[in-house]
Amino acid sequence: MFINKIYIILLIFMKTKPGFIKLFYILLFLLFSASVLAIPITGNGRIAGKITDKSTGLPIPGATITIPDLKIGASTDTSGIYVLKQLPKGEYLVEVTAIGYASATKVIDLGNTYSVDFKLSASNYELADVVVTALGNTTTKQRATIPITVVTHNMMLQDVSNTAIDEIAAQPGINETTEGAGTTKPQINGLGFDRVLTLMDGVPQEDFQWGDDHGILIDPYAVYAAEVIRGPASLQYGASAAAGVISFKSEPLPENGVVAGSLLTEYHTNNGYLGTSLHVAGNHNGFVWALTTSGEEAHSYSDPKDGFVWGTAWNQVNARLTLGLNRSWGYSRLTLSALHRRIEVPDGNRDSTGRFMFDTPQNGQVYPTRSDFLSYAANIAGDKILDEYQAWWQNSINVGKGRIGFDIGFTQSVHHDIDTGIVGSGNLLVNDIPYSLKYQLAGGQSGLKLTTGINGIYEFQHNGAAPPAPYVADYEIPNYTNFEIGGYAIIEKNFNNLTLSGGLRFDRTDFVGDAMSLNGAGSIVPSGTPGSMVQFTGFNNTYTGPSGSIGASYRLPDNNYVKLNISKSYRAPAINELTSNGLNIGSNAVQLGNINLKAEQGYQVDIAYGYNGRDVSFEADGFYNHISNFIFADRTDSVSQGYPVYQYVSSNTAIITGISGYLNIHPSGAKWLEIDNGFTYIYSHLPNSSDSTSHIPWIPAPHLTSEIKFRLDDRHNSILQGTYIKLGLQHDWAQNDIYSALYTEIPSAAYTLFNAGVGTNFVNAKTGKVLCSLYVNCTNLTNVAYADHLNLAQYFLAYNGQPVTVTRQNQGIYNMGRNISFKLIIPFGTADGKAKATSESNEMHY
Repeated sequence: MFINKIYIILLIFMKTKPGFIKLFYILLFLLFSASVLAIPITGNGRIAGKITDKSTGLPIPGATITIPDLKIGASTDTSGIYVLKQLPKGEYLVEVTAIGYASATKVIDLGNTYSVDFKLSASNYELADVVVTALGNTTTKQRATIPITVVTHNMMLQDVSNTAIDEIAAQPGINETTEGAGTTKPQINGLGFDRVLTLMDGVPQEDFQWGDDHGILIDPYAVYAAEVIRGPASLQYGASAAAGVISFKSEPLPENGVVAGSLLTEYHTNNGYLGTSLHVAGNHNGFVWALTTSGEEAHSYSDPKDGFVWGTAWNQVNARLTLGLNRSWGYSRLTLSALHRRIEVPDGNRDSTGRFMFDTPQNGQVYPTRSDFLSYAANIAGDKILDEYQAWWQNSINVGKGRIGFDIGFTQSVHHDIDTGIVGSGNLLVNDIPYSLKYQLAGGQSGLKLTTGINGIYEFQHNGAAPPAPYVADYEIPNYTNFEIGGYAIIEKNFNNLTLSGGLRFDRTDFVGDAMSLNGAGSIVPSGTPGSMVQFTGFNNTYTGPSGSIGASYRLPDNNYVKLNISKSYRAPAINELTSNGLNIGSNAVQLGNINLKAEQGYQVDIAYGYNGRDVSFEADGFYNHISNFIFADRTDSVSQGYPVYQYVSSNTAIITGISGYLNIHPSGAKWLEIDNGFTYIYSHLPNSSDSTSHIPWIPAPHLTSEIKFRLDDRHNSILQGTYIKLGLQHDWAQNDIYSALYTEIPSAAYTLFNAGVGTNFVNAKTGKVLCSLYVNCTNLTNVAYADHLNLAQYFLAYNGQPVTVTRQNQGIYNMGRNISFKLIIPFGTADGKAKATSESNEMHY
């Protein structure tokens, strides 16, 4: 009966899918169903125990017990008792977290019935040593040999964001490029786009990651937490991870016998952002499922210099369904996702007074009215329609003392560029089949971990048909196929205080691009047609390269630790770098590729020193990255259609160095106080270049964040619990180390922003059950007019439709002004037919 309900949900879900990919989804679902029917519903793994305060011995209600490799968790009851059952056999790393306590980890053999108790030490700093899974071998943040940033669910709840990238961009070593509030792309240690791999539950986001004119197509409400590898991760993930990896994770599935979820609603005053999300998940004797649906929309944002910024409205809807099995032999999970985004792209078109104008008159109007600025219909200015469809099948099978993992999926990314009117001038369809086969062995007592396997992706892209007259087609890249495969092995050995880790990998990338010719009307015609023009020449390029890493972490006396890692990265050129030939409407630039580019080869050294004490925690990280055959878009002195022309070129060498770190003060004698600080400084250099071309473009400015948080005491029988007040600032120094030739970049001015926030849980005073949680934040409290150095919209300027080169920062579009956000979360759930209480709503999904 329960399976029948899931089939009904799937049929409803499938109605949102294009016919081209339904067959693949149906095939995956049939394979998944076969595993459901063929395997008896048994899972022998089980753990239970009690979580207590190490000092007082009192139980800790609401503590969370998670098995990250299984993506499953549970919460303790009012007596501190937890139970997890119907689990796969095998050894797994278990993590326990609770608000106001340092996390604890332990390797547990789920093949036996265990009674495992945990004693937690009081601490306001929850990130002292948490579990990380993005490195291939599951380990802890402190034992990892390279710098890793963990962004917890609690941190995401208490901050304000428009996109998934916003949720991590304030962390040390991490930044984002923007083209409006809804268009963000990540940077790690000064590098982004094709050098940063973004994952959602392990699925590579290949949604035109090379473009700066739309964001990562991930629903922020589907994200529960994130891990960021801040350094080359080619060893684990291949050529797309030369700068690092961002691994977004959905909420852990509930314990057996539970159906639970939450309803979220959110509003922002500046751009009228409206967000709503419903999440519900359940576990019935090891059959697990989760459903997330959400919608977001925003009108044009405003800043003190420009007023409302025309062309920054956007809207998005998403549905995500996960079905899974936990059995004694392992687990199997199938995830289906459909996302639709429509987003305007500002072009900075103004009159001589600086007033925003329509690109073409609308209903006889030349200028947007207030109702246009406040409209949620993101289809008046130049805009994009972006769709992302995903199917992802993950499997883990126990084999002896190890596990075999097999993952395969299908993603389809649809991209329509609409400059004016309603017809797309650029229409791209990219299909990807990511795959991974690996073997993992973790000897709990010996401290030895091994992961070896192959992974990669098969990608095929097709341009849509030319639009009808009077619209003109825009073909930026050719039809192509791309096959990537890499084999790797990673070994980690844990001693008492020492961890050694290393590995090797070899990758091969094969590009095959089709020739394309156009007639005078811009339509595709057979090559050699009289009067036709060659848009793309056919090509067949193969790239190969090794990757590797070796490192160590050592826990010194008195809670000090050090890390050292040396890595070799490899990155094949991306399709846009090889073949671009046309106007990128969203970037306001004509881009030209180069099929003769070589693969990048990088060598990076990371070193870190840290301390985790009762009152203070800090870490300082330094890195040196030397990249040969470095590829970037170089602005030429040519102009086409009024837009600047950029040519992809390769420098002999690029050098990037930097330091980042954090300082968290959490006095054990003043549990009501926490002060958190973060810092990032990155410097780049292109040797043997002139002064105007001696720096890599788009390196972030030096950046400091500081936040002080005051926690109010939870009074007995009070309806308010977990209440806090926070005050923060962000300071960016001026960035003058720029690629200034031909105004590719302009210097950015320093700025300081002040922020504030408050949050609380409304509870039933008698039962302690959380009824709802409320978070209120104000960013840019003093309404400062500023332009971040990585705000690419500041380079968008046109007068009466004619593009103009920006030579001063105050000519372009500024970042958002003051914004107040309100976030309300209502948790719900049942356990074996009874209401499920939880002592901390910020452990629920949002």
